[in-house]
Amino acid sequence: MAKSLYSLTLSDEVVARIDRLAVRERTNRSALVNRILAEYCSLMTPEKRIESVFAAVERSFGADGDLAAFLTPNAPTMFLKTSLAYRYRPTVRYDLRLYPAPAEDGTTGELTVTFRTQSSELLARIEAFFRAWIMEEGRHCAEGHLPSPVYVLEPGRLTRFLRPRLTRDGEIVPAEPEEVAARISDYIRLFDAAMKSAVCGSQTAAEAAREAWGES
Repeated sequence: MAKSLYSLTLSDEVVARIDRLAVRERTNRSALVNRILAEYCSLMTPEKRIESVFAAVERSFGADGDLAAFLTPNAPTMFLKTSLAYRYRPTVRYDLRLYPAPAEDGTTGELTVTFRTQSSELLARIEAFFRAWIMEEGRHCAEGHLPSPVYVLEPGRLTRFLRPRLTRDGEIVPAEPEEVAARISDYIRLFDAAMKSAVCGSQTAAEAAREAWGES
């Protein structure tokens, strides 16, 4: 959604109230005025769309005891936390970031999974699972004639870039925030269950990833 510079004449009292609200909501005057006017006109701004997706993701995990969702008002990111049933119960964090507008390559956001651990044994298990997951999801996408996912793999961290669904002609398939949130939530649950089975359960990394994508 393009933005341009406009000149408005407003009362000092209104501007003072807007500025106080902007500080409280951790935003700025222009962004807050734009949001208020968009809501008044029933217009879905990119920021409002991101907020709606995050709120739906939070509702989706509201009753889930294993994954807790955390929102920051007016931020393009949210995160979820869980822990592993492994010795000292290390923390796993899922950071979800959505872009106000698609990047040049069509990317609309990113999901990063981070492990907090100093255990070389656990890091080795995690990396083995990450690699198995990348291979199996790539195979799944190839079988469905879908674009291959793009990842960045680092020690104890995996980032997967998000893209919208496309038609056979390469056009973006429109999706409501609830639908986008449902797809993201389902993906996180699928990954989380397979990861815990591989790292803390009796399955190997390859078995857990294969079973997850074989049933998806």
